[in-house]
Amino acid sequence: MSATREVVRENTKVALDLIKSHPLTPELSAELFAQKGIGAFRFSAALIEWSQSELEGLQRIWVQAYKNAWHVPWSSAISLYTFPTAQGGHECPLPSGVLRQALLQHVDQCMRREDVVKKIMLAQLARALIEWHCNSFTELIDEMELWDWNVANKDFWSRLAKSLHSQKVSVTWAEQMDQKLASVLVPEKMSWATATRSVRKCKARIEKIWGSRVDTEPTT
Repeated sequence: MSATREVVRENTKVALDLIKSHPLTPELSAELFAQKGIGAFRFSAALIEWSQSELEGLQRIWVQAYKNAWHVPWSSAISLYTFPTAQGGHECPLPSGVLRQALLQHVDQCMRREDVVKKIMLAQLARALIEWHCNSFTELIDEMELWDWNVANKDFWSRLAKSLHSQKVSVTWAEQMDQKLASVLVPEKMSWATATRSVRKCKARIEKIWGSRVDTEPTT
């Protein structure tokens, strides 16, 4: 998919150049960039593995386009465009949010009908739960707290779970999905991921403050 990622980046840069020194209103200019640049990313976002650095690179281009739309210097703060409208920002789309929307739309389209596509998606979810040692999609979302994006990006369902967890988004169909899986699988009372999550969280916090080794010898 590297060629597709390069096409998305090139189309985004073309859309960025399109609104340089534009005669439009800021709102129309931002809408034009969304159609030309963001649309290229949205079209294939659900099917392509985007690394953290690639998403950050896209975000830099998008934010620069928003600055061009409002005719502000390149060195101005980005918070004006990324903050929600309730906090005084423009709440412009960012790659992480568009990616989440594309993933959710893909699930909705694939799970809408009782056909082969839905069976494939459920089989992929079942395999993902086994790989992540979880019993349900709800557990998988909680599990993603302990993993970086580049690790969680290896399959569709873990990518969706990580996106939902990082952006604090809840979905109403998660419990319905778990009920459907329960009718096919026979999960254990408690998954390995749930049983060990508190210990792994503690370990991650220790390592975060550079406590990679525990000295058990008494010291004076």
